[in-house]
Amino acid sequence: MTTEQVIAFAEGHRTLDDYVYLLVDGLAECAPEYPLSVPSLIQTLGEAAVARVLRPDLAHTPEACPALVQLAAPGEAVSKGYLDLSARYAIDDLAYNKRYVCGWLLSPQPLGVIARHIAAQCHTAAPIRGEAMSPWFEPIRLELLAASMGGQIGGMLMPIGAWLFPTSWGSYALLRSTATPKEAALPQLARETQQAAPLITDFLGSWRHALEYPLGFSPWRWKGTTVLPPQAGTHAFRLVRDARRLGLSNSRDIVALSLHRVFIHPHLPQHPDIQRDIAAAAAGIAGLQERFTTYDDTTWMRIAASLPRAESYT
Repeated sequence: MTTEQVIAFAEGHRTLDDYVYLLVDGLAECAPEYPLSVPSLIQTLGEAAVARVLRPDLAHTPEACPALVQLAAPGEAVSKGYLDLSARYAIDDLAYNKRYVCGWLLSPQPLGVIARHIAAQCHTAAPIRGEAMSPWFEPIRLELLAASMGGQIGGMLMPIGAWLFPTSWGSYALLRSTATPKEAALPQLARETQQAAPLITDFLGSWRHALEYPLGFSPWRWKGTTVLPPQAGTHAFRLVRDARRLGLSNSRDIVALSLHRVFIHPHLPQHPDIQRDIAAAAAGIAGLQERFTTYDDTTWMRIAASLPRAESYT
């Protein structure tokens, strides 16, 4: 993840008719005195350059809603200073579950139109059960939507021509709109990802945190150059979904099983001992993490050695 990638996006993918926007989340952390805070942006760019995205659940408290910031109008040069600053912030806030920088957008439509569109699509992305809306613009939710919808997500974006957003593994992903918006219902898989997003966020945070410390036997520990493996959000969704299908409902149990799968072995649930532990946790007899702490490295080695070869985390 580099600042040059953001600058290249704003300069290389922009048409002559495009505005350049920055989207930040009002619920995430940003000190008021920092240049990227909404008060600072309003003071520097003017009130007309900032519009709140009135997400349906927080429309009554605009200061908690996301802010869409116009960095440049059609024909204007975009400030590399703000691109650089926001890119650096996106790198730094990777360690936080709630990310402040949600991405950089290009569109020929003015500020108010895009802000209203992002808010309206919160209803479109609503999960199957529970909340009647989804803050789909959050980076992890957008990542999950893109993975589950493929090219269909282009219909949700229009009139946003292109959207660059920070990913869960420490890179950027680029989404492009289709020529015309599509009103088709969101696929079931996409809705499932939005429902699971809070737990996925918790798991990804635990995964990042665990990688900061030396561990015992952990042959599947991520050792790549990125913070987490590519497509970490998709891996996390599949792990969470698998855990639920195995009968686990407690969040701590789901995270515990998922963490051990990304450190010990992806096929861990296939082992009879682990199956007994999962059944006990599902029945509320004993927490999965508590049972796993009774296993020493020798036991984990024995379990891992008996499992089929795996090619990926999921």
